[in-house]
Amino acid sequence: MEVGKVIYNILFNDSTVTGITTKIKPLFYPDPARHNPETVTPSIIYEVNNTSTTDVKAQASPVDVYQVLVTSLEDDYNSAVVLSKAIKNALDQYSGTNSGLSVDSIYFIDSDDNFIQNIHEGQSGIFVIEQMYRIRIKN
Repeated sequence: MEVGKVIYNILFNDSTVTGITTKIKPLFYPDPARHNPETVTPSIIYEVNNTSTTDVKAQASPVDVYQVLVTSLEDDYNSAVVLSKAIKNALDQYSGTNSGLSVDSIYFIDSDDNFIQNIHEGQSGIFVIEQMYRIRIKN
């Protein structure tokens, strides 16, 4: 499924999110030890972690459920919180047709704060907030 396109489109079309960053990428982010912080932050990374189907005898699953991790990266903690709130406001409780898929619902599950130590002179590191969402797609 193309759930990643749904996440990208929702975030890229949200003016609060794109007012902070248009760096919205799938799966990975640059290693901060190999890139200058200003090329990494602010940014958003998303990845589909898990997929499950609804078992129905003798027919295709009517609903597929995905878990998606959405990560915000910023230079300071307060900015990371602002970006993560913008992401949550854009995604949580979303439903509708997007990228040709019928999105039944997107639900916020959990959040985790992290810090990536940066080896660049004058930089303390990158603040990371990871958010987990459950997305239900009707087939």
